[in-house]
Formats: sequence, structure tokens, C-alpha cells
Amino acid sequence: MSLPAIIAHRGYSTIHRENSPAAWVGAIEAKADYIEVDVRVTSDGKVVCCHDKDLKRLAGREDAIAEVTSKELAAIEAYGFPAAPALALLFETVPESQPILFDVKDERPEALDILLAALREVASRDLVLGLHAPGSVRHVRRAGWMGPILGLVNSLDEEAFFEAGGDFLRIWEWDTAPGRIATHVENGRPVWITAGEGATGRRVGDFVADDLLRMAREGASGFLVNDPVAARQMLAEALEHRP
Repeated sequence: MSLPAIIAHRGYSTIHRENSPAAWVGAIEAKADYIEVDVRVTSDGKVVCCHDKDLKRLAGREDAIAEVTSKELAAIEAYGFPAAPALALLFETVPESQPILFDVKDERPEALDILLAALREVASRDLVLGLHAPGSVRHVRRAGWMGPILGLVNSLDEEAFFEAGGDFLRIWEWDTAPGRIATHVENGRPVWITAGEGATGRRVGDFVADDLLRMAREGASGFLVNDPVAARQMLAEALEHRP
């Protein structure tokens, strides 16, 4: 059994500030298969890396990403790094050989077009778009996006996601009832899992070894985790050395 892909959730966010250059470098050094990065669009049409819609949690400010300019954002730091680093800084920091998963937080059509225009400038990179709505999938496919799309959709939208042109599915750990992962895998739909959150009682991205192993054995082919080193080590020991 091959090891599932390890996706560093917001970078190596267990030991570095999420969505920061340090978290990206840490994920690379940890040999994460993908770095997951959240992206949003500023008021002047620039793509930046930030999970939340505002800076309250990271920087104690009410500034909404979509309502401030990239220049204003560049002057705001959190834990020694730009609170919302520019997409250009991500590409300057992360080598071209490192795959990246984008969790696209702003799916307004105009924001999707801005993101796609920026990604056309780095067409040789190995990039995955994570989208939350079937309509967004249709939009980017019509706009010419040929790369893979991960479905960050709810269970009611899964069929529509694949019909719109999506490629593989993300399921929350708390939504992995017995047989759910296996059913998708048997139908040729690869499944990635975001660890933690919801009924698990854990922070998003945090995992328990036994639960990760259970989901891997049920067919999950990727895990979004905050600690890529611990996740890889645990899975390697459990799966590569099984009788």
C-alpha cells in the first residue's frame, strides 16, 4: 500500500505561523507532498495568502482583505511576517518543483479571474485549485483552467462538483462515516481528508494517529495536517511495515 499524500495545512503550521514564508519553508523541509495555501483578493485586485476574511485573529485588526489595498496590507505584520503575504512572495519562496494546493476563499467570478490570470504567469508549476462550489468549477473550466480541482464542497454538492469538471474530493474527518471514503474510491473518485475540526474536538489540521490510519486503510489518498513530519512518520511506520 502506497503512502497517502501529506498536505501541509497552511504550511507547517504546527511550529510556524500559518500561511507565512516560514511555514512554507518548513513544509518543504518536512518533504510535504503539497503545501496548502489559502488565497484571497484585495480591493485593488491582488492575490494574497490568508485564511480569514479579516485580520482580527492574526493581527488584532478589523481590516477585511477584500476592502483594503495590497499596499496597505504589506505594511501589516503578524508574528514577524506579512499578515497576508502576496502571492508573488509565495512563488519567490517556494521552488517550482514543490506542488501547491490553493484553498480559494474568494470565489466571486471577478476574484477567480484575477487568480487565474496570476496563475497563468506560472503555468509550469504543479498547482491544484481547491474550490467550494460547483459554479466556481464551471467558471474556471470555462476560463481555460486545465489543472486539477479539489472539491471543498459539502456532501449535497458532490455530484454537481464532478459534473462541473472537478477531479477529486476533500472530506472532513468528522464526516467519514463507515463506508463513505471507500464508496468514493470504488467509484474512481480519489479522496483527501482534512483532519480535525467538528465532532473530533480537535483544531482543524490536528490528528490522532489511529484515526488517520483508519482512514488511510479505507482508501484516503491524502491528508491535510498541521504537522506533516509526524503524519508521514506515523503512516510510514504503520503502513510500510505491516505484514
